[in-house]
Amino acid sequence: MSRRKPSLADDLVLVPWWVSLILAIVAPILLIRMPLPWSAFAPLALLFFLATAALSALRSIKTARMLEGQTSLASLRQLPWKRFEDLLGEAYRRQGYKVEETLGGGADGGVDLILGRGGKVTLVQCKRWNGAPVGVRQVRELYGVLHDRKASAATLVATTSFTPDAVAFAKGKPIELVDSNALLHLIRNVQTSGKMIAPPAKAEPDHLTPACPRCGSEMKLREAKSGANAGLRFWGCLEFPKCRGTRAI
Repeated sequence: MSRRKPSLADDLVLVPWWVSLILAIVAPILLIRMPLPWSAFAPLALLFFLATAALSALRSIKTARMLEGQTSLASLRQLPWKRFEDLLGEAYRRQGYKVEETLGGGADGGVDLILGRGGKVTLVQCKRWNGAPVGVRQVRELYGVLHDRKASAATLVATTSFTPDAVAFAKGKPIELVDSNALLHLIRNVQTSGKMIAPPAKAEPDHLTPACPRCGSEMKLREAKSGANAGLRFWGCLEFPKCRGTRAI
């Protein structure tokens, strides 16, 4: 399902509450000095900006509580996609970043958060997945957005792991891959409640599954039924027969 285009109210709720409060003071003053019918909108503008200020403040409080309430990877995966992005925004904010959030309307190029610190801009994309590792295709796309936006770096945060191809592609590039274990460390380090359990000693087993060399999808073990390789096992793409990518074991 595509994400809807954000409205002015959406944008104001995403920024600090005091932005709307300032507009609640300034906008009515400007409108009341204008001729009719514009001056008649002064009371409506006051109510609108006060409402968005209240919603923004309430959202900040709820997001902080949500971050403190996380206890495991399972609880992170159960969050709606937007709440997961909100939580990550709060986590990076607590690390000292200036965080700009988006509603994914399309013009952001798939960027969910924009971090600013020390004059550098980092683009963040969130993948709240459950099961399959993030493949090289997603990393390549983020790398393209990084160049288009002329940002300093990019970060891809996932609730799963990354395929070997994805890790190899990101190596040597200004791209940070934050897998499920690194995500748990990130949340735990910024919590004041200390509810988040320690990550497991070993990474999740799905990182052992390679990605398809053709489409980047997850693969599964198969066995050749006929031909010269009959009886031999190999990795086959889950999208078969649409995709016929294979890897040797």
